[in-house]
Amino acid sequence: MKWTIHELIKKAKNDNLIDETIDLRAFLKSEFEDLVDIYDTSVIGEYHYYQSENLFEFNLEITTKLIMLCSITLVEIPIDLNFKSQLNFSVNYINDDTHVIDGITIDLKPYIFSEILVEKPMKVISKGAYKKYQENLVELSEAELTDNSPFAKLKK
Repeated sequence: MKWTIHELIKKAKNDNLIDETIDLRAFLKSEFEDLVDIYDTSVIGEYHYYQSENLFEFNLEITTKLIMLCSITLVEIPIDLNFKSQLNFSVNYINDDTHVIDGITIDLKPYIFSEILVEKPMKVISKGAYKKYQENLVELSEAELTDNSPFAKLKK
């Protein structure tokens, strides 16, 4: 899903449809603690080129499946995502919703992955997670609270 600007301009009038399946696993990093895996992602849509603004507008429907960890039990849970997104690109700054093209190519993969990160649930909980959940409450004495407090020295 990488094109040069000239390719996109040339194809804008007669071949502007997009229908691809892409692999985004290369974008998974250890910082995404709850996101274990991502299946092949289907991207369907079209783009338009507005010559007066030198603007490329991509209207996409993104469908994928994520494997996320349960927030309580750390069990792997499949999450289906299907959403629409609009990505705008221009050589010049237009507004905060438009990405500035650096160089002569547009690669949609990192932008699609970032859209998936925005759309994924913040946390997931597996069925029956609360049945296994057990809370261990620790009671601290007044002395322990005072000794461990970062503000204890201010009291004195």
